[in-house]
Amino acid sequence: LGLKKLKKLKIKMEKINHSKIICPACMGNGYRTITKDASQPDLKVEIDCQACNNQGEIKNDEKNIHALRYLNYLH
Repeated sequence: LGLKKLKKLKIKMEKINHSKIICPACMGNGYRTITKDASQPDLKVEIDCQACNNQGEIKNDEKNIHALRYLNYLH
């Protein structure tokens, strides 16, 4: 890449808004798939994602980051 293209790319990267991140609960699609009944593990249903209110993104702030720590234990 030429020097001019690298400078333009750097400017574009700086303009990207980092105020939101992809929701780790639903992986950005706004819904989650869960098992409906423990006796039938292959029967699954889709539910709305409560973590992001079906938006697929959450605010990238300290409050949300700390609140979503428990998701590592759910998967």
